[in-house]
Amino acid sequence: MDHEPRQEFVSRLDKCKDHFLNILLCDANIRNASMTDEMKDRVDHGNDLQNDEEAEEEVTNKYRIHDPNVRWDKMEPKLGDVFESPAQLKFCVTNYAVNGGYQIYFQKSDNRRIVARCGKRHEDNKCPFRLYAAWMYNNRTFQVKAMNSEHLCSRVFNFGSIVTPKWIGRHYVTEIANKPKVKLREMISDIKQRYRCVVSIGQALSVCWKIGCRKVIGLDGCFLKGQVKGELLTAIGRDANNQVFPIAWAVVDVENKDNWTWFLELQKDDLDLGTGVDLVVISDQHKGLLESVKVILPHVEHRQCARHIYANFNKAFSGLELKKLF
Repeated sequence: MDHEPRQEFVSRLDKCKDHFLNILLCDANIRNASMTDEMKDRVDHGNDLQNDEEAEEEVTNKYRIHDPNVRWDKMEPKLGDVFESPAQLKFCVTNYAVNGGYQIYFQKSDNRRIVARCGKRHEDNKCPFRLYAAWMYNNRTFQVKAMNSEHLCSRVFNFGSIVTPKWIGRHYVTEIANKPKVKLREMISDIKQRYRCVVSIGQALSVCWKIGCRKVIGLDGCFLKGQVKGELLTAIGRDANNQVFPIAWAVVDVENKDNWTWFLELQKDDLDLGTGVDLVVISDQHKGLLESVKVILPHVEHRQCARHIYANFNKAFSGLELKKLF
């Protein structure tokens, strides 16, 4: 937006003798009256970026440096605050939202800038909350450059996508390490009591796997032989005590490449698997599954299940002697 011509929104007017009309018909008022909320947001983002590029402020002692050791319920972002990274800022904003009961979402989030808005903002609710932060290249820090901290929304307990498994994990890393067999419903109840926040079983399942399990996922499919036909796709992990940990499961009509791709894409997003670096996947030799893993997790170490390998081996080479050697 910072490259678009200003003439698209502004038309020059000759000054008149009426002072009120001069103010009413000024360039800024005409521009704001003719633009939708979405267009205003886009122009705001463009102006923010332009200001950052034109004059990058020097980080001095007058700006508050974020202290990550502050209690989570005391964290509150302020204009000018300096952070080490975008992740540190997002963690602070999430703590602030949960403690205050604010439904905030990240409208823009990358390594250069973060824009946080009210999650309940719509045509009937013009909540003005907005936070804009940008990366300061000269000082290698992330700084809050603009902020309107006013809230017009009622308190909420379901925070949607802002309460991620990563956020829960940072708060519960010590508890899970000391008590790896903690039950999911116990964790959900504790989160509700401690943080006054409602989370799903899926969110707590992801946290337990990331912190308490080895980076190994077993994938398999099996037929359903009851009244409900189809196939069951499963993803299973194991914790430090070698206990089976169910990660995800789904019922599909048939085990094929498309269904395995859909199943793996959901796990990739939910568990932050990336491209599969430092991850091991164990499966049978189903062609659709093998192809899906190559596409979704190209850098994963993919191993074949020994039991399935022997089942195929035994079809051609039977006998107890060969079984023992295998």
